[in-house]
Amino acid sequence: MKIVILGNSGSGKTWLAHQLAKHVPVPMIHLDDLYWEPGGFNRGRSMEEISALVQESKFNAGWIVEGVFGDLATRYLEYANELIWLDPAWQVCEARLLKRGSESKRHMDREQSERGLKDLLDWACGYYVRSDLRSQEGHRQLFTEFRRSKYRLEDEASVAKFVSKVQQMAMSRLEIVDRPRF
Repeated sequence: MKIVILGNSGSGKTWLAHQLAKHVPVPMIHLDDLYWEPGGFNRGRSMEEISALVQESKFNAGWIVEGVFGDLATRYLEYANELIWLDPAWQVCEARLLKRGSESKRHMDREQSERGLKDLLDWACGYYVRSDLRSQEGHRQLFTEFRRSKYRLEDEASVAKFVSKVQQMAMSRLEIVDRPRF
């Protein structure tokens, strides 16, 4: 299975990828890990390095790719079986970002961390007004153009229902595999 999950910062992409990985045993690919240099979210990799990392991973037998970087996701979409677009309201994303704080806090002191969180909030808020492939409009375009199985999940109830469906399908597969043969 090859799945791409798109959405704004704070939309729940990483959480959903972890939930799916429990039932679809394939590696997770975080687009943040491909885009940013190790050690923080303040230095992007060169496009050559990003391309090499994408090439290393996109031909694997299966994966779950997640991130806001639609421009990087397009490199996986041609091989993907499914596209999931998490598109909650800004208030949901903002609350989640505030709750978890700046992800860069692991790498920076308190002042840098607070500045990093403010920068992340400013950038994530712009998701709804930008028009590049890292925006709601860009993700809508990718979603519209994708011709295989796709899901747009706009609230926590639809995400919970989707995860429940995946769990039920996984259990059904286990029952078939474990069923005694006579």
